[in-house]
Amino acid sequence: MLDRREFVKLAAVLSSAFSVGVLPEPVAAALKKIDPRSIPKLLYLQGQSCTGCSISLLQAESSSALTMITDFSQLAFHADLSATSGKQAIELIDKFVSGQAGEYVLALEGAIPEAMPEACVIGHKTLAAYLEEAAATMSAAVAIGTCACDGGIPAAEGNQTGAIGLQEFYRKHNIAKTVVNIRGCSVHPDWVWQTIVHLVKIGLPELTEGGSPSRFYGRTVHETCPRYHDFQQEMFAEKLGDKGCLFKLGCLGPQTHADCSSRWWNGGQTWCIDANAPCIGCASPLFARKKNMPFYRTNRQG
Repeated sequence: MLDRREFVKLAAVLSSAFSVGVLPEPVAAALKKIDPRSIPKLLYLQGQSCTGCSISLLQAESSSALTMITDFSQLAFHADLSATSGKQAIELIDKFVSGQAGEYVLALEGAIPEAMPEACVIGHKTLAAYLEEAAATMSAAVAIGTCACDGGIPAAEGNQTGAIGLQEFYRKHNIAKTVVNIRGCSVHPDWVWQTIVHLVKIGLPELTEGGSPSRFYGRTVHETCPRYHDFQQEMFAEKLGDKGCLFKLGCLGPQTHADCSSRWWNGGQTWCIDANAPCIGCASPLFARKKNMPFYRTNRQG
């Protein structure tokens, strides 16, 4: 019978068995200096989400999900990856949030149903109650994905749950805690793992006004887009598949801060603009919030 650590290793290996990647030198150097025995444990809770961010994290290549989960993050609990379940899982979570398990970093994936707390329950206790209790014992909080940061799709206009992100949740409950927002739907694995390494080895990274690491979210997709020259020259694509700037096809790059143009996705194989698709703004706080803001729209006038 596999213990928890063996199970997590197996799950990560199955997800990243064919991954090949070279770790950026600064991050590699930081990882080498980390003493695994001193790393705070990672308590990973989930709210209103599709688990897409967790799936994305398992696609990490530099380093692999196997390395990050077992050696550099000490994942203490994750509903999908942990071998423990039922009463044992609840006791484990309770032990952490009560402060009995020592130092830990709280990671949240998914939105919080502020107007309908019972929509997200862990055992017989609401997620909201756990988050309030954890605020007094955690060493840091990381919101993973747009849902955890700003509500995302669960917070779309007309929803009945009053879904909000972790930062807003703490603000509404008068809890003064810094939350590191890692936006994206789904989130890029580099953004999360490298932020966790920074928190462990150095401390809080430089944050943008929106509470996201400046290293990844300091500039808009529009500013660094390889088609920015086309925008300046007013060379716009009229339909999908055309060459030119995709702004008239609804590209939301100008209002979305992320380094997708240099980070790339799917193991560095492609990203939205490279695939000739407009940016849908998944790393924007406004993502999916309003009915009149579809993912693709026409910006033509007259």
